[in-house]
Amino acid sequence: MTRIKRELSAVEAAVLTALFAALAAAGGYLLIAVPNVELFTFGLYIAGYALGVARGFSVALIASLLYFGFNPQGGLYPPLLTAQICGSLAAPLTGRLRWRINIPARGLRIYDAVAALLVTLWFDLLTNLAYPLTAGFDSAGVIATLLAGIPFAMLHTSSNLLIFIFMTTPALALLARRNLV
Repeated sequence: MTRIKRELSAVEAAVLTALFAALAAAGGYLLIAVPNVELFTFGLYIAGYALGVARGFSVALIASLLYFGFNPQGGLYPPLLTAQICGSLAAPLTGRLRWRINIPARGLRIYDAVAALLVTLWFDLLTNLAYPLTAGFDSAGVIATLLAGIPFAMLHTSSNLLIFIFMTTPALALLARRNLV
């Protein structure tokens, strides 16, 4: 895939950061009626690929505040929001790593699958630990909370796996046609 060699101007960088943040947040809300199925993480992954780690982290922070901070399905619980933001940072990081390393074409879907698994499991682990640890649960309570979250994590991981495998290549091809990657 062709990559942009030039640096973005400050205005271009700001606009693309805002655009990717809005797309990621909208991707989260798009499937809000389906628990643990979302396009939010995918949007952050693509943002990291296209914009780099630092701008990808900015996208993750802004999008997380928009999506998690104002989500009608859950309140703004600061420890959970912190865990959600920290968990979201893995997506742009792995997205940019896909850009930086030389992966043969036949290995791209494998990379996307592994990235989806790792990013989603990391996010789910952090968010499932946030409440019991900050609410003072003992170790048995923390373990019970993690075990109760397994079915939701399985659905979240499998849906992100499919999204990353089947949507990354077309999304990046679209961005390449627009000279954005």
